[in-house]
Amino acid sequence: MPEMKDVITAQRFAKGLTFHDYLNSLGETKARFEPHITAFKLADSDAAFFEEAVKKIGAIKIVAIGEDWCPDVHRGLPIVEKIAEAGGMELRFFHREKNLDIMNLFLKEGKFQSIPVFAFFDGNFTYLTHWTERPAEASRFYDLIRTELSQQKLPEEEMRKAMRERVAPLADEWRKETVKEIRAHLSDAIKKR
Repeated sequence: MPEMKDVITAQRFAKGLTFHDYLNSLGETKARFEPHITAFKLADSDAAFFEEAVKKIGAIKIVAIGEDWCPDVHRGLPIVEKIAEAGGMELRFFHREKNLDIMNLFLKEGKFQSIPVFAFFDGNFTYLTHWTERPAEASRFYDLIRTELSQQKLPEEEMRKAMRERVAPLADEWRKETVKEIRAHLSDAIKKR
């Protein structure tokens, strides 16, 4: 496997899509991002933290990996865009399926290509930290709901619909948990520098 420094370079980063270019490249799935874009506002204290992180580290680059069919990407990418905007960070999006070499650097549990991934680097593309998929609280909830629904032996489409209905009311809480976890990861990275 290639080393991170050989995969995540300034030249490669520059080839990623900006958040707005990514959204503008989407067809009908763009609508799935809209509720998360409009519903989420970064708290002032969080915005101040990310701005301060840039002052301590210098330039911060964020590599976002995802696909437009993934609900966790719909919820997470707008959050990271607002984090980047508040902190003055540079964000670039990479499609997982077209960038497996990048994706394989951030496998969840060393084997799963879970998305989204938000990887943070300093201005020299030295790795700082990364965050994957969804907040821990959300993962626990998904596990409980899957277990509960699997006992009902629903057809696949009904199962997905039931999951969406149970998850939708929790989106705001999970957005806040995402910010909290990313803050913790970045705070740890700052302490290690």
